[in-house]
Amino acid sequence: MEICWGDVEANLQRLSERFSDDLGCDIILLPEMFAVGSLMTRKNSSETRSLFEKTALYWERICSAMTVWARRQNALVMGSAVCSEGDKLYNRMIAAMPDGGYLFYDKRHCFTTSGENEYITSGNRRQIFEFRGLKVATFICYDLRFPVWSRNREKYDLAVYVANWPTSRRDVWMTLLKARAVENQCYVAGVNCVGTDVDGLHYSGDSMLVDARGCIVASASPDNEEILKAEINIEQLSTLREKFPVLNDMDEFAIKI
Repeated sequence: MEICWGDVEANLQRLSERFSDDLGCDIILLPEMFAVGSLMTRKNSSETRSLFEKTALYWERICSAMTVWARRQNALVMGSAVCSEGDKLYNRMIAAMPDGGYLFYDKRHCFTTSGENEYITSGNRRQIFEFRGLKVATFICYDLRFPVWSRNREKYDLAVYVANWPTSRRDVWMTLLKARAVENQCYVAGVNCVGTDVDGLHYSGDSMLVDARGCIVASASPDNEEILKAEINIEQLSTLREKFPVLNDMDEFAIKI
């Protein structure tokens, strides 16, 4: 989607219109910070902090809207937004269930190059859950660069990466999505925004679903806002894992939190 940068109500209204018709999907994925955009600039730290805090005030409104969409579509709806707890802010993935329930994941790797770590607190746990027979793992943007955090020790079926990933690094985005799929022997869905943000950064989208062999199942055309639909074949994935059980040979390690 093309995000209306900094305008929560406009983004929620546009998405509500999109979700007025039945999309016929089990899982619906939205970009990182879909309701507002990344809002990260180091030109004025106090202004950036203020923008994040202002956005966090919409947390309940965003969660409520996602619950409505999930029920209307009878689907799992996922995307991230800013959440505040005390004096801490989190870039939090929301997994809104059609029965009204929620699951959350806080972005582990904050993008230090743009100063995200100055405003956002890093998460300390992964979120892996089952939905309609599919085991799903959740990640946000910069997490994609860190294979240890994504390592498939739980044999999840689908890794979801929601992002605001700029065009200048689009080749990296596409390469790493394939790499995470192959090394973790799973499907990988990468969902990015399109358009240009308030600081002039351009986003080409390149949203896609990649299978466990690293083949692109479906991909969005660059620079265009569109709804991309794709199917996951669990039987095919199970067969691949049985015939070529590479996950059984992975190295053991512990992650320091």
